Amino acid sequence: MKLPVIPFLIAATLLGIAIYLFNTTGRGAPKILAAPKLTQIADVEGIETEVAISPDGTRCAVIADGDLWMLSLSDGHRERITRTSEPESFPAWSPDGKRLTFTRGADTMVVPSGAVAGSLAATLKADASSLSWSPSGRLVYVRGRGLWQTDVGGQNDKRIVAPDENPNVTLHSPRFSPDSMQIAFIKSLLDLSGQVWIVDSLTGVRHPIVIDRPGERPLDVGWMLEGRDLAFLTNRSGGYSVWHVNFADNTVGPLTEPFQTLLLAPIGMSIWNDRIVFPRHSFDSNIVLSDGKTVAKTDDLELEPAVSPDGKLVAYTIFKGNQSDIWTAGIDGSNPAFRTVGHEPRFTPDGFHVVYTHADMAGNDDVWRLDIRNGSTERVTDADELDLTPDASSDGRLIAFTSTRGVSPSVWIISASGGKRLRLNDGGYGPRFSPDGTAILYWNKGAFWTMESNGNNPQPASLDPAPAQAVGGWNKSMPLLIDGNEIRGPNHTVVFRSERPLWPRFDVLPDGRFLVAPIEVRETGLWALDLQFRTQ
Repeated sequence: MKLPVIPFLIAATLLGIAIYLFNTTGRGAPKILAAPKLTQIADVEGIETEVAISPDGTRCAVIADGDLWMLSLSDGHRERITRTSEPESFPAWSPDGKRLTFTRGADTMVVPSGAVAGSLAATLKADASSLSWSPSGRLVYVRGRGLWQTDVGGQNDKRIVAPDENPNVTLHSPRFSPDSMQIAFIKSLLDLSGQVWIVDSLTGVRHPIVIDRPGERPLDVGWMLEGRDLAFLTNRSGGYSVWHVNFADNTVGPLTEPFQTLLLAPIGMSIWNDRIVFPRHSFDSNIVLSDGKTVAKTDDLELEPAVSPDGKLVAYTIFKGNQSDIWTAGIDGSNPAFRTVGHEPRFTPDGFHVVYTHADMAGNDDVWRLDIRNGSTERVTDADELDLTPDASSDGRLIAFTSTRGVSPSVWIISASGGKRLRLNDGGYGPRFSPDGTAILYWNKGAFWTMESNGNNPQPASLDPAPAQAVGGWNKSMPLLIDGNEIRGPNHTVVFRSERPLWPRFDVLPDGRFLVAPIEVRETGLWALDLQFRTQ
């Protein structure tokens, strides 16, 4: 797929000379990528999320369940280095392989490469996250939503990318190129969408590289083929896979087929020579009632359940490969039926319609409505921004939804038949109307809030904090959320507890039972993508 021409030409100009020399001077016939080889290499205790290969390629630093592990690739020996209540992330090696850094809270910590269980980590740099090293020993990190770098040895901190004007946009995963001249990084709008950028480490001139899909969510980025290409881990094709930018051809294409439909947690990757290592998660989920009865069960992922007003029909999403489909079934699991392509279904009060989210070919989400009597669908919103998480009012006349139009994702409403949309607040995600239609529950900036259905009088909902975008629900007049394996109400009140973790979308039947999607973790581990080549 072609990249946007205008922004890419700027970056291509800066890189063109180096690429030309690489391909035309004394290196023999250029190597052409062939189908890569994907193999499982190891696993550690817990759910792996991030990995960093040592400079000599013999070890991996691994984050699993928020703790740091050390894994030997030669004999498979693994050892947990840290055991803390505060999660750690973004492991990185110094160029000489003698030190290992990672983010804890707002700071970057460091341990010697030979650290063992119980080793104490020291603070390498305060108020610095996502820190990585250049081959020459410079540092790059995130501070105050901006991107900073240092000279060799970690001295003379200098900001090279200012914070975005949008306070909800953050930068993460900065990676130096092999010649230390470029830094690739990701710009993320909360966790809803993102872009891949490059900045010149000397001049601070930056360029967008992958920006053409509004719903794309790149998770990590890294340099491959000695800096000639850029790899990034993304959901560009629906499921998660590794893609790469070919600077010489001005193209972006997949290195792998989608290997992960959904993730248990965001993951990162590491590149060493012609090897890319990343975690994979194997799991299943089904739709069940809180009394243990199964409503929907297949070999694919079922989640996002919604119940009809009379409690007799359930709508839910099946994720398979890189596609999501909406199905319905009776509350007893009878008559499962495919309805349409999409996700995030919610019934309207008449019980005959379902509002849902559907992405177009460019990955842009809009709100749609399905008539389950005849299968007809119609688009409710049509915008360049993301419109998602719809919910119908108790009288069926309005639909509340999240939109990224404006400075930050916020709650909007629109007539159920479409037309003019109205913004209700300055920030919010996952609106849910109360059963009587007088209030809306929503997430904003790490907490749940309620407001009147016209947007007035926002108030804290007294629910547990939720740092990532979350969608709550109601049981009569009580707001609820899912936290791990529990559904909780205000002031930490537990109203349901599952033996397994739950996907954070649920619904409440008229009789007070819950519809949930428990997660069965089957296997997690580290996988290697080894690049293969053919000569021209």
